[in-house]
Amino acid sequence: MSRALVAAGRGLRVRTAAEGAVVELRDDSGQLVAAAQAGQRLAASREAERLLGPDIGESLPAQPWWVEARGAETGPAGSDTAGTVRRFADSLAAEFGGRVWEPEPRLQRDDPLLIGATDHPAITRATDHVAIAVQDRPVVGLSTWLADAVARHGRAGRGLQLVTPADTRLTCELSALLESPMARWVVRAPDGGHYDGHIGLPLVWHEQAGFVRADSRADPAGPHPHYPRPVEDAEDAVDHLLLDLRILHTADADLRLGAEAELLTDTFCGTAPALWGTAEPLTMVWNRDDVTALARRRAPNGSRFLFAAPPGAARPFSGTLSVNRVEEGVAESVSLTVAHPMGTAPDLEGVTGLVEELAAGGNLQTVNVYRRRGSKDLTRAPHPLGPLVPVGVGMGTDAVRTVGSAHAQSAPVEPVRLGARFAPSLWYPIGDGTDPRDRPRLRELLTHLRPDAAAARL
Repeated sequence: MSRALVAAGRGLRVRTAAEGAVVELRDDSGQLVAAAQAGQRLAASREAERLLGPDIGESLPAQPWWVEARGAETGPAGSDTAGTVRRFADSLAAEFGGRVWEPEPRLQRDDPLLIGATDHPAITRATDHVAIAVQDRPVVGLSTWLADAVARHGRAGRGLQLVTPADTRLTCELSALLESPMARWVVRAPDGGHYDGHIGLPLVWHEQAGFVRADSRADPAGPHPHYPRPVEDAEDAVDHLLLDLRILHTADADLRLGAEAELLTDTFCGTAPALWGTAEPLTMVWNRDDVTALARRRAPNGSRFLFAAPPGAARPFSGTLSVNRVEEGVAESVSLTVAHPMGTAPDLEGVTGLVEELAAGGNLQTVNVYRRRGSKDLTRAPHPLGPLVPVGVGMGTDAVRTVGSAHAQSAPVEPVRLGARFAPSLWYPIGDGTDPRDRPRLRELLTHLRPDAAAARL
């Protein structure tokens, strides 16, 4: 690593960050020029293929090392920072073997908004309210660069806006993160305009707020003309099953996290998670003891982990596991998205049994099940997805008690009672997830149970 850093630029100064996990190269003025992450051993080479494309895997060993370097300035190809990074990577590969992967530039650099440098290698510019990241690659994941940028700028009260070309796809986890109120996916259209990658509305630049919607209440704009057809019309669209689970554990020295994540994946995918990590690529083999140990080391701060299916699984899945210490104990949330093979539909018969098993453990708070159309590899292109259609909602004993048992059982959707007669858990079956007209039924149910949750996930 040291020799590669020297090859990158003898006149540059070295500084470590993130407790030594990142090495920064700076010029004499202290300006950040480039940064490289410490090497990470991947548990499976398919993770590299998932993010870089299938061609990269042809010459990789089963468990390759991943070293990623970035220039601090997203300027034109051939700029000094790009050359610095290229010299570093070439030197490292020449000494240890391996492949140097560099995406073909596809983003027009004729816009000054997309050129610049900050003190963070992933951020091109920052205003008082937002940090702008530019990624010019076919697939963008929730990398450690972006995760660190979200955390660092989030502490300063800034949201994240990610700018990509129109043919870029996001991984499931990054797409979900950019749907939060403090984030936005900005797509650069071929005509030089910009639009929201999730909903297609045209965007314009604001000096403080970054990219904002171009429409107004008086003159609402429709989708940008380059916003393509819905994914459900695509030939490779498949059914996705989405599950959101919230449980509450008693704070105990013997608590092991991840049991419910395994239950969900075993029930709907036939296998436990294979890989996990704090960012993409996922570097570690799934192990509940390791997940628990890392969450304990981070406590009392919360933790958010990613997990995924075994490489080549018949039903690919991707999910997140979040852990937070709360007054009542340890709150654990699991979100799971499962892609079903072409021509097959999710088997919903096991949902009631799953809720019953979760309720029997005594930790269930809520579980929500949805269905929609999406890509078979779980990535998100900047086009409209099919509607998120509810399958059902479940409530554990504590949640039912909070709402009031009689009130909960008099809901507009008749519930299925599970567990003890005087302390039941409830499952509200809404539909099979194919009829968008079931969305108002969910809204009506949530309004009845808890008015402030009426708009949840709608």
